[in-house]
Amino acid sequence: MPRKITSIARDIAKFAPAEDGNWRRLDDLLDELWGAGGPGQAIPEMLSVFERYPEEDGYGVMWSLVHGLEKLPNYEPALLLSLARQPSELGIAMVGRMLNSGVTEIGGVSLLQTLQDIASTATSPHIREAAHSVASRPR
Repeated sequence: MPRKITSIARDIAKFAPAEDGNWRRLDDLLDELWGAGGPGQAIPEMLSVFERYPEEDGYGVMWSLVHGLEKLPNYEPALLLSLARQPSELGIAMVGRMLNSGVTEIGGVSLLQTLQDIASTATSPHIREAAHSVASRPR
């Protein structure tokens, strides 16, 4: 019997890579979440992975999060809230992808201003540079 989405979401929220640096369990959890149907119920938990590992891509596994979130309706406001709590490289990349597709604001919040704010306030030099790089791209 498949597990409930709340149980899968809880495991995603608690996810940490294995001691050997293996992120495969996250891939398995995401497959399970999509298989259970209704993955939109776990948007905050998925974004929490970006917040816990803001400079990681999980050896490519976290791109599964990016692609999965982008398929869900109305994930964007939660992404902006996540970036306000803890800016992350992949969250910044997602904002850049929105800008590249012609989206300039979400719920009255300017995406470019969001990136500029991150570029000037993030504690991580790497995150500041990522935000600056995406914000300064020609559109």
